[in-house]
Amino acid sequence: MASDDSAAISHMCANLTLADVDAEDVSVHLPNVQINTCEGEPAYYAVGRLVTNRSVKFLFFQDTMASVWQPAMGVTMRQLQPQRFLIRFYHETDLNRALADGPWTYEQNLLIMQKLCPEDDPETMPLNFAEFWIQIHSLPIGLRSAVVVSAIGGFLGSLVQTDEKNFDGSMRMYYRVRVSIDITKPLKKQMKLKKDNGTWVFVDFKYERLPTFCFICGVIGHGDRVCPKIAQGFDVKSEKPYGVWWLRAGSRRGVPTAGQKWVAPELDSARKDWRAPGMDDIEKPVANTSSRPNMDVNVSRELSVANMVSSDDLPDVVVADFKRKRGDVASTSETLNETAMECDMIGSKNGQKAGLASQARQEL
Repeated sequence: MASDDSAAISHMCANLTLADVDAEDVSVHLPNVQINTCEGEPAYYAVGRLVTNRSVKFLFFQDTMASVWQPAMGVTMRQLQPQRFLIRFYHETDLNRALADGPWTYEQNLLIMQKLCPEDDPETMPLNFAEFWIQIHSLPIGLRSAVVVSAIGGFLGSLVQTDEKNFDGSMRMYYRVRVSIDITKPLKKQMKLKKDNGTWVFVDFKYERLPTFCFICGVIGHGDRVCPKIAQGFDVKSEKPYGVWWLRAGSRRGVPTAGQKWVAPELDSARKDWRAPGMDDIEKPVANTSSRPNMDVNVSRELSVANMVSSDDLPDVVVADFKRKRGDVASTSETLNETAMECDMIGSKNGQKAGLASQARQEL
């Protein structure tokens, strides 16, 4: 216990020496100086770097990122260098959420964020690694396992986590891994896997929320128009080794939703209590309709035809006849034919409803 207390004290205190730069013999020794004290309200810091050579308007950057993160306890920033920022959160939950929900971009430029520890220097700490969700496509059926997916994540970089839905029983077109990658190196677009029979298969990668990167060298942070390889002799008219549709995962925006209520869940547990639209009504007890025939499609069509006719357009006699036929549930297509003939007669007399009969026939 004594050793633990001494270690804690030594961590909180330090021996400092203050010396003149030109005259080293002029110095002041301060023993047991307390460090890492936190005055005022608690604060949690992160350092951010925008991967771009362009200048950044700090106030616009601060306003944009604050509106995106929406921290419950607030956030403040300070610009340390043209593309480097000290970011202060006032609650640990806000900081952790901002770090976990990345990667973030500002004007399509990657923002690398890292939590600041007491011993770190925000001015000089390297910021070259960013976490991405990467999709693994074209994985052969015989190699689809959690072990293989994790191994591929380790091949891409430092594996952070795998998607918990990778093997939940649903039909997966790809598998997701969150990986910390070195953004100074080219993005990996493919890898080869050797099967037991000696054949090689190719596995493709797609990056979610991928920012600006070069189609020539595959490095994040610049476009192909300013790639250093152009000065080294790369022919800009030739096919580029990277493409926007090869590595960039498709956005979820614009996904059709009109028919989603009829799409059944793939998981058995979720599908157990699922019902298609209208199925709940079918299972309910049906009222006794033995004294009245069942309505068919022609009856509903007749009602729609009757609803098209307004009392302002037809004589009272015809309107009353429509109401009588609308209440007659047993009427069928013959009633519709009679209705169409009556509309023809009325239209031929006054010349104003000549198109009403054709509408009625289209409903047949």
